[in-house]
This record gives sequence, structure tokens and C-alpha cells, in this order.
Amino acid sequence: MNNKKGFTLIELLVVVLILGILAAMAMPQYFKAVERSRMSEAVSLLGNIAGAQQRKYLQINKYATDYRGLDVAPAGATSNTYYTKGDVTTGDGGNGFKVTIAGTDYVDGIATATRVADTGTLNYEYNLTRYYASNDTTCNGTNANGQSLCADFCGIDTPVAACCSTGTSSACEAPVTGN
Repeated sequence: MNNKKGFTLIELLVVVLILGILAAMAMPQYFKAVERSRMSEAVSLLGNIAGAQQRKYLQINKYATDYRGLDVAPAGATSNTYYTKGDVTTGDGGNGFKVTIAGTDYVDGIATATRVADTGTLNYEYNLTRYYASNDTTCNGTNANGQSLCADFCGIDTPVAACCSTGTSSACEAPVTGN
């Protein structure tokens, strides 16, 4: 009577193969979920900048052109551009967003968050843009994965180069007037 218990090598290989297949199917979804989280952080950041710029506009009737003029200035930001990861002025050593503010009037005041990497290319390449006088955010995908991520962000089915958070498959419209 043979009472040996255990698994054969073939059984173990089959289990490892199945686990490998499941992991290969799950990894792209995991990376997309991580990128959605990064995108949510950037959208929130752009909203904070837009709110600060609206307060600045009420004070001096124009937008600030430098982070030092805002009440939500990031630590170390000394110009109109800063990086969320790594060195705040150059982005060295980081894998985050380059955030830029531009424009002084009601219709051209805009903040942009561009996804950047310290080295190499990114799997998801995109940028987010928000007019200070608007609640909407434009997502521009610069590669196929970025376009797919933008489509998810905008709530549309077909990946496009640019879409608006309102669900349209084109960029958000600029504000018309400040009065």
C-alpha cells in the first residue's frame, strides 16, 4: 500500500502556470488603477490652484503668474512651474507631474499638469488642463494608453486625443467673459 501524500511536479507546474496567467491578466488593470489615482491627485491639485487663483483675481483683478503669489503655493516653488515628485524646480529624481500656471486675465488663466518621468517613457502619457474660471478639466492623451485613460476620466467609450470632464469628446471650452 502506497500512502505517499503530496503533489507531483506536473501538478505544481500547472498551478504555477495558472497563477502566472492570472497575474498577467491582472497587472495591466492594477497599473491603470494606480494611474487613475495619480490622475485624481492632479485633478484635485488643479482645483486647489484654480480656487487660489480665483481668490487672487478678486484681490487684484488679475491672476498670479508665479506660485509665490498664491495662498496654496507648494513648498519650494519659485516660478510658474513646479514638479510634484523629485526636485520641485527641475523634476530630477521624480515620477509625478509638471504643474504650470499661465495667463493673467479671466479668459486665458490656465493651470496644466503634465505627467513626467525622470527617465524613459511612460506607459500612460497625458496632461490635464483647467481654466481658473471653470470647473471642467480637459484631459489630453499623448499615447494610446493615455488616450484610453482620458476616455475613462471623461466617461466616454472611444479613446480620443482630448476630452472634457463633462463627457464631451473634445477639449473644454474657455470662459467667455469675466463680467
